[in-house]
Parts: sequence; structure tokens; C-alpha cells
Amino acid sequence: MKPFYELKPQGRIRRLRVLAQAALQNYDLSVANLRFMSDGWNYVFRVDTTGGEKFVLRITRPGKSSEDVGSEMMWLDALRRDTELILPAPLRTRSDALFTTTQVDDVPEARYVVVFSWVPGVDLGEALTPANYAATGELLARLHQHAAGWTPSAGFAIHRNDTVFNPTDLPILFEPAFRNRLNENLWELLTRAYATVATAQKELWERSQPPQVIHYDLHQWNVKVQRGRVHPIDFEDLVWGYPVQDIGLIFYYIELREDAAALRQAFQEGYTRRLPWPESYPGEIAIHTVRRVLDFANLLIDEQDPQEQESIRGFFERTEGRLARFFQNR
Repeated sequence: MKPFYELKPQGRIRRLRVLAQAALQNYDLSVANLRFMSDGWNYVFRVDTTGGEKFVLRITRPGKSSEDVGSEMMWLDALRRDTELILPAPLRTRSDALFTTTQVDDVPEARYVVVFSWVPGVDLGEALTPANYAATGELLARLHQHAAGWTPSAGFAIHRNDTVFNPTDLPILFEPAFRNRLNENLWELLTRAYATVATAQKELWERSQPPQVIHYDLHQWNVKVQRGRVHPIDFEDLVWGYPVQDIGLIFYYIELREDAAALRQAFQEGYTRRLPWPESYPGEIAIHTVRRVLDFANLLIDEQDPQEQESIRGFFERTEGRLARFFQNR
């Protein structure tokens, strides 16, 4: 039988569907249908029960630890218990665990599997209006309110978001081997951006205010919209950090839109329905948007797939424009 990592996508999906079926034996569910949904990062399946209920089953990618997955589930479980938010709450196994570990013969690693409650709606990216973005601002403030007053249980272990690049990634952007991939102007802009973000991060983490858990990935494809209400999904990237970091990352994904200014204003209006705007000085959030630019530059600089090279070139061209505008506006 062909090794798993030599299979085409459909071959991998077939084998992981077997793993999903095995994992479901640990849950008190009467499954009528198991349907593949996506493989953008993790592998995700929809579970339909004989009673008409819907759930989402996630097979976590290799490289995540049980502490990573367990910590994510702890906060989701607490949010389910403590708030009225509609979110992907983890379904407990028959042994009362928040996730399960499953291995089958034709998949090389054991995988962490989670079954979540179904979150209704369409992606915010398909309905990105000022009203919906204001509701998303208020939603983020509600998450920040909960996190500020929540004390995690023993075993909660997530990264501190105190680095220039994403804390889970190796810092390789400025290695000499990649120097010839960037033009002189872009290299200088990235260097200046790195110094700016490093200074802001140092100042942020030296404040007396303690860090809190933040979602750190609540862009418009991780929010569902249903009848004017917004619901968060995908808590996999949560970290210890500060609200300005959360907002800075979110604004990265709207920055190139013509209506970006109106959307930022709407988001701030929604956020301040619940909490004061967390920016300590003008432009602080913009620095954390630049940080997301650096995250992607660091991640993509070593891309080896020839099929991805054109899109990578486009990313770095947009990055040059983004950073030039950022420094012009400072």
C-alpha cells in the first residue's frame, strides 16, 4: 500500500475518513453520515446523526501537542459554560474527555480528534458589511471580557505572544540564504518593520497589565454570520497576549480593501459597546497589523513549491506597498 504522504489529496481523505470513523466510536453519537468538508489546515468532516443533529469533527494536523489541543478545548468549554455565545463547543467523549487520540493502520501518526457543536451561518467574508463588522468588534470585546476574568485550570499551556514573528515559527526571514529573494527596498522596509515591531512588543510586555488569553485569528473567515448575529470559530491559535495584538491581526485582513477605513471605524464602535478601545497611543494597533505582515513574510520566504512561486511573488509585492504606506503614515 502506498505511504500516506505519497497519496494525492483524495487518497489521504479516504484514509482519514477511516480514522474519523474510528474516533467516533468514543462518542455517544448515532452517526448517519460522515461528510468531508475541508483540508485547508486540519482535516474537517461534518457529522450528521440519525436524530438530525450536526457536528464538526476535526482531525488535528501533526505537530500539535496534547497540551495545545487540551488548552484550546479548556477555553472553549469555559466560554460555553460562562457565556451565551454560540461557538464550536467541544463534545465530551464517553469517558468525559474534551478530545480523543486515535490511530489507524494506514495513517502514520496518532491524531488528536475533536467533535464540536455545529455553528450556523455563512462566513463573515461573504457578508462583510459595517454592521456585521461592528458586531464582530463587540464579539471580540466579549471574548476579551471573559478572558480577563478567567483563571485556567492546571494543565493549560499556550505560547506567549511576545516575539516579533509568530511564537510557533522559526525566525528565518533575515537569514543570508534568502537575501537574494528580496529587492533592496523591500529588504530595508522589512528591516525597519522588524525594529518597529520589536520595540512595540518590548514596551507592551513590560507594562504592569498582565497578559490574557486571546483568540489571535478572528479574521472574517473565522466568524459566522446568521441573521445579523456573529459567532466565532477556530480557536486553535490562541495565545497569551494583549487585546491590541488581537485587533492588529484582524485588521491585516481588511487593510487592502477600499472600505477598510469604514470597517475599522465600525469595528471600533462595536468593540467600545463593551470595553474601552485598548490602544495606548495612536498607531499602536497598526504596528501589530505590520507584525502579521512579518509573520507571513517569515513563513513564505522559504516556500519551495514551484506552483506557489507566482503567488509568493505577489505577496511580497503587496508587502512592499503595505510597508511603504505604513511608514509614510507614521
